[in-house]
Amino acid sequence: MNEVQAKHFKRTFKAHGIPLPKVPLRPFIALAHRMDDREYVETSMGDKKYLLFLPVILIYVWGGGLLIAWTAIDETWALFTGLSSIVFALWAHLKLRRTKPKQFVIYDREKGVNILPASIFRQSPLEIPFVECEGRISRNVRSAGAPCHMLWMVHPQYGPMLLEESVGSVDFLLGYWSFLAQYMDKTKPLPDVAWLQDYPNRTKGWGSREEWEALSEEPGFIDPYEQWKAIVSQNPQLDSNYYMEHPEELAKWNGKPPWSLSDAELVEAGIIPPTLLPPDEQQRHPVPKLRFKDHPGKKALRNRQQKLKEEEARIKSQNWAVVEKRGDFEDD
Repeated sequence: MNEVQAKHFKRTFKAHGIPLPKVPLRPFIALAHRMDDREYVETSMGDKKYLLFLPVILIYVWGGGLLIAWTAIDETWALFTGLSSIVFALWAHLKLRRTKPKQFVIYDREKGVNILPASIFRQSPLEIPFVECEGRISRNVRSAGAPCHMLWMVHPQYGPMLLEESVGSVDFLLGYWSFLAQYMDKTKPLPDVAWLQDYPNRTKGWGSREEWEALSEEPGFIDPYEQWKAIVSQNPQLDSNYYMEHPEELAKWNGKPPWSLSDAELVEAGIIPPTLLPPDEQQRHPVPKLRFKDHPGKKALRNRQQKLKEEEARIKSQNWAVVEKRGDFEDD
């Protein structure tokens, strides 16, 4: 890459979690309010319909607590106030359910930007180029002890924005990010989801959930997400935090850091192997073997595959030993 002056890069925070490539890692999952081939719209969690649900729940709890207290103190005011609170909370709950949301997050495929709605901290909608954002997955533990994964979209200037969270499995979040990465690149086919079934230019990516489970059980299969994590651990330049300490390194990327590259550019730059792409995309990005020969993660991946084969052979030999032992026992 030709060295040019890097773009202004200012970060006052430290991003958290594992950076994600802009390639499909799981079967597509969409959370749409409406969608077509030009824009994808989902309801903003900052809409008052969702913000008012918490006060309603607190009123429910308050009314229930007063009714429990009434059984102990036998005061008329506690009974009246508790019943009134529950009736009001029920009315507010039903009204909120019928209320249509008014604030939306819009992903404009044509312009390549995601538009955040206005809020109490922002007087007008905010447009952020999707190519400048980085997806990250972080892991947390809730108070009850259940593991919680959170999907973030991080921009160097505007900071992290929470997209979604999932208790337990990370597959849901990876499927959602896979959809966004495929949808927001207008040079690629549309993701194959039910909302877009009337459009002919679509790609299955990793297929349906059932196809993915069958594929993951095949011998020798390597999870692309686990493969990516191994590559990131060996290449710190793939982590945007690296450029906080080495801002001069951005000049080597023409002002376009790795997290802003498309899958074809990632493959061409030798950052990811073509095998990380979905099956129906691998043939579209043929890369000569010499271009990826010196990739620092290739040797580690080859060693890992060799270890998997050796482990499989060891397990098979153990199984044969058990069968032979059982045969000797029956002969005796």
